[in-house]
Amino acid sequence: MTLDELRQLNGEDAFSPIDLVFAEFLLKRARSDNPALFAAAALASYSVRAGNSCCDLKLYAGQRFPVSSDPGPDGEQPRILLPELEEWLSVLRILPRTVIERYPETVRPSAPLVLDQAHRLYLNRYFLYEISLADEIRRRCAAPETPPSFAPGRLAALSPYFRKAAEREIDFQQAAVFLACCGRFSIITGGPGTGKTTVAAAFLALELERNPGLEIALCAPTGKAQARLQESVTQGIAGLACASEIRERLEKIPCGTIHSLLRPLRGTTQFRYNEKNPLRADLIVVDEASMVSLPLMAKLFRAVRPDAKIVLLGDKDQLASVDAGAVLADLCACGSRNVMCEPAAEAFQHQTAWKIPVVSDTLPLSGHIAELVKNHRSANAPGISSISAAIRSIASPEDLQSVISRVADCRMPDFHTRNLPRGHFEQMLFQQISSPCIRISGDETLHAFRELRGLAECGGEAAMRSAFDLIGRFKILCALRNGPYGTLAVNAALRAHLHMTEPFSAGLPLMIVRNHPDTGLFNGDVGLVWRPDSGGIRVYFPDSRTPGAFRSFLPVELPEHEAVFAMTIHKSQGSGFQNVLIILPDHDTPILTRELLYTAITRAEEHVELWADRAVIAASLARLTIRQSGLADRLMHPL
Repeated sequence: MTLDELRQLNGEDAFSPIDLVFAEFLLKRARSDNPALFAAAALASYSVRAGNSCCDLKLYAGQRFPVSSDPGPDGEQPRILLPELEEWLSVLRILPRTVIERYPETVRPSAPLVLDQAHRLYLNRYFLYEISLADEIRRRCAAPETPPSFAPGRLAALSPYFRKAAEREIDFQQAAVFLACCGRFSIITGGPGTGKTTVAAAFLALELERNPGLEIALCAPTGKAQARLQESVTQGIAGLACASEIRERLEKIPCGTIHSLLRPLRGTTQFRYNEKNPLRADLIVVDEASMVSLPLMAKLFRAVRPDAKIVLLGDKDQLASVDAGAVLADLCACGSRNVMCEPAAEAFQHQTAWKIPVVSDTLPLSGHIAELVKNHRSANAPGISSISAAIRSIASPEDLQSVISRVADCRMPDFHTRNLPRGHFEQMLFQQISSPCIRISGDETLHAFRELRGLAECGGEAAMRSAFDLIGRFKILCALRNGPYGTLAVNAALRAHLHMTEPFSAGLPLMIVRNHPDTGLFNGDVGLVWRPDSGGIRVYFPDSRTPGAFRSFLPVELPEHEAVFAMTIHKSQGSGFQNVLIILPDHDTPILTRELLYTAITRAEEHVELWADRAVIAASLARLTIRQSGLADRLMHPL
C-alpha cells in the first residue's frame, strides 16, 4: 500500500474527493507521508458518507479496499490491501495530538480524529455528538420517576381503541401511554398500524389533564412525516374521551419539522435553540425517529430543557437515517421492552388490573421502551401485515428462505409480486397507472395520475384539494434513483406519457429535495403545479402551520426540486399511501437490504404491487443494514 495507490482510489465505491482532501490535510498537519495515516483519515471520512458514525478499524484491517469493485471501461478498479490492525494502531498511537487523540485518555478530544478503546476511529464532531447524546439520555433515564396517579379505569376509558381490564391479555397501547407518562424520556416503537399515534394522542391528553398549562411541540424529520403526524394526531384526538378544552388545546399544538423547531442559523450547521438557549416546550414528541440522524438527534437533545420530557415514536426495523447513525435502533438495543420499574408496574396494575413485567436487568433503557406489536390494520390488508411481520421476525436461515418464497410467490389480493417486466417495462408501467389504482369511497376507484391533468384544467381550490388527495393515495417507489428502473427514468417516462413535459406543467407533482428555511420548505415536502384563478403558474404546498390551508410560490422562488410520480424508497420514509408500486432493479446492489424492502412494503395501507425478480428479492432480504456506531456501547458501558 503506497500513497500513490491510495490517491488513485477515487470512485463511486471508493473515496470521494473530500475524503482524499481530508487525508492530505492530516498528512500535512502530522508532517508525515505514512500511508497508514492517509488510509485511516480517508476511511474515517468515507465511513460517515456511508452512513456510519465512525470507522471500525477491526472491520477494515487486513482487508482489501474497496470492498467490491465494478469493472469500468478500463477494467476493474484497483484495490489495495489495508494494514493489519496492530500495525495500523502502532502508527496511529505515535501521531501528535494535533492530529489524533485517544479516548478515554482524553475526555473531551479536540483533534480532527478520535480513536476509542474499541478501535473505532471518529471524525471529532461525530464522536462529540455520540458522547453528548449518550450522556443526555443516560441522565434522563437515571432521573427519579413519578408514576402518574389516575382514577382506576381512566386509561381504558380514554380511547375507543383501548381494551378493558376485564380482558386477560395486557393492552400494550395503554402500557405505552402509562410508561410515557412516568419519566423524562421514553421510546414507543412498533410497525405501521400498531397504534403509535393513537398512543401519542392519548398520552398528550392525559398530560394536559395533569398540567393544563403544559407547552407541547410535535415534530418529525421531514415535511411529509410532519404532515402525516399532524393528520394522525388529529384523527386520534377525534375519538378521545376528554374535556372539550383539552381537545381544543390538542388541536392547536404546533407541529413542524425538527429543523423548523430548532430554527437553523443561516450559513451554518447550528441552530438558534441549543444548550445555551433551550426550547420553551415542556414536552416534545418526535415521530419517525428512525429517520433522525446522529447529528440532528444530538442537537435536538441539547436543546431540550433538563426538566422537560421527550418521547420518540418510530419503527426500529425501518431504514436508518440517510445521514450518519442508526440512533433509534441503537437505543432500542439498550433496554428490555414492555417492562416497568417496580413503582410504575404497581401503579399500572392498580390502574388497569394488569400485571406487567418489572425491570429485571441493568440495561440503561429498560423501563423506558414500549413496543407495540399488534397490527390493527391486518384485517384490511392481511398480506401486507403478515409479510411485513415475517420480515421483521427473520431469525434463522430457515426463516429467511421461507420469507423469500412468501414474498417472491405472493399472489394475495392486497399483495402481488411479479417478475420485473424488462422487455416491456414502460408498457406495463403505463398499464399500471391506467387501471383503477386507488379507492376514493366504497367501490369508487380512480386512475390516480391520469386524473391530475383534468383537475388542473378545471382549476380552483376544490380541484386542487382533490389532486393532493390523489397523489397522497398512490405512489411508485423505486430502490434506485439512476438506471432504467430508477426514479429519474420512471418520472421522465410518465411525464411524457401524461403530456407533462414542461418544467412546470399544470398538475405536475413536485418534491423539495433540499431544506430551505428561508421559504419554510424542507426536504420531502410535496407540492402541485397549479394555475390559480388569477392566472399564471404557481406551486402550492400544504401549510403545516394551518391544517387545510396552502402556501403558494412562484416557480422561481422554489429551492431544488424534482417531479415525484415516483420517489426512492428512502424518500418515502415518513409517508403512507393507500397503494404502492415497488420497483426493484434488475441486478443486486448494496443499497438493497431487508430494511429497504420492509420500509417499501409498509408504506402501503391497502395494496402492494412488487416488481422484482426472485434473485433480487432474495439478495435484499439476506442483506441487513449494519451501521458502525459506538452509541450503544456508550450507553451500556459509561466510563
